[in-house]
Amino acid sequence: MNSLLLIGGVLVVLNVQVMFNAVQGAANDELKVHYRANEFPDDPVTHCFVRCIGLELNLYDDKYGVDLQANWENLGNSDDADEEFVAKHRACLEAKNLETIEDLCERAYSAFQCLREDYEMYQNNNNATSE
Repeated sequence: MNSLLLIGGVLVVLNVQVMFNAVQGAANDELKVHYRANEFPDDPVTHCFVRCIGLELNLYDDKYGVDLQANWENLGNSDDADEEFVAKHRACLEAKNLETIEDLCERAYSAFQCLREDYEMYQNNNNATSE
């Protein structure tokens, strides 16, 4: 079954079952409901699901972390990332001490918390525009 998700301002068609198979743990119907609603609870399966999305969309990589330029573009911007955007998110990412988080899934989830507000704002703006 395919699901439409708004991730980083980009409507993405994902095969939810395939994505679940890519993460540890069995598919959980309750989590599927959350994901389809663009809600990503703080639990180990979701951590890996978020990591998988980040890797698949080239927004994140285990070695270098969050690609701020790619995320900037994914939020609907076509030019170079705004200096304020980069500075704000670098500060957030540095404050999280991601290099001390050994679990790759937890590290990715923690990193994307720095961008969560931007994603939500973009999604809310798109929802308001489409109504």
